[in-house]
Amino acid sequence: MPEPTIDPPPEPAAEAGPGTGLQMPPERRRAAKAHAALLSAAAVKVAADLPLSADVDDFRRILLAEARP
Repeated sequence: MPEPTIDPPPEPAAEAGPGTGLQMPPERRRAAKAHAALLSAAAVKVAADLPLSADVDDFRRILLAEARP
C-alpha cells in the first residue's frame, strides 16, 4: 500500500492579504485597493447610521439611496 504524501506548505506571499495570488499590474492593484477602501468606507458610514435592529434589506436600501445622485 502506498504511503500517503503531504503537500508542502505554500510559500508566503510578499504582501499578505486577500487577492495576493492575483496576477495584475501594480497600477491596477492600487486602483483595486482604492476602490475597495471607498466601498468599505461607504459601508461603515451606512452601518453607523442604522439602528442595531436593522437587517440586510435596510442596509441595502440606505446604501443604494445614498449612492444615487
